[in-house]
Amino acid sequence: MRDRTIYHLPILSGLDFGLMRSPGPGLGNLLFPISRALIGQVHYGGQFVYPTMRQIKFGTFLRRERDGRTYGDVLRSRSAAEWQDWFAARWRPVVDEHAFDAVRKGVTVRYTGLGRYFHDLASHRDLIQTWLMENARDRAPLEAFDIGIHVRLGDFAVANPKSSGNSVRQSFEWYRAAFEKARRISTAQAPSTVLFTDSDPCEVQRELAIASLSVDSSPNALAAMLRMSRARVLIASRSTFSMWAAFLGGMSVIWDRYYHDRTHSLPHRPALDHIV
Repeated sequence: MRDRTIYHLPILSGLDFGLMRSPGPGLGNLLFPISRALIGQVHYGGQFVYPTMRQIKFGTFLRRERDGRTYGDVLRSRSAAEWQDWFAARWRPVVDEHAFDAVRKGVTVRYTGLGRYFHDLASHRDLIQTWLMENARDRAPLEAFDIGIHVRLGDFAVANPKSSGNSVRQSFEWYRAAFEKARRISTAQAPSTVLFTDSDPCEVQRELAIASLSVDSSPNALAAMLRMSRARVLIASRSTFSMWAAFLGGMSVIWDRYYHDRTHSLPHRPALDHIV
């Protein structure tokens, strides 16, 4: 029997119409309120409200990016019971997650924004990983591989190479140096290497000039993230997408030495975090 005393509702956009919602952030950022709502349901009981993933998005199409980032294809559809929960959650009094006293019943607890990023999620990786794998529309391959390279270009700015901020492109020169570091860490003679990118993979391959590089062919962003989490060593971009793969996979990760903002988001792992 479904426990409907409390609803745990992740808020992904300003307007949610059930079948679609108004424009919101990328998948990496969307997963934070979803994950905290999952954790809230485990802690306090009640019912997790299955999120509306499909969003209206224009910028990605104007930039002709490979992934339109509408996200309607990443999770399975709602069941009839989950639709009932979605409607019911909107008729309850709403309480912000930080104001919820764990005593009130008959309310909807609302989870919004990034929170403390992975610092909120650190001890709940198995819960989140299991939910993502069980609810993904397309099953990602479970086979591990040696090195994953995430090159994010589409909506990232070109900035000073020593910039410390998020959403900044890393140079191909940096990626080539990071790959040499990854080869030493992996210890494989001929490491199996997979490229994940939102740009033209042929162009990125030419710029990287790395031999025997295969391109990820995942059908959507979540499948790509889950597959990236199977790398034994990850060369990360400055994105929460890379951070999610690192969080879910628990592997060695190579970061840009000037990317200081990552420590605000992701707990430091001295044995696994490497800088180039």
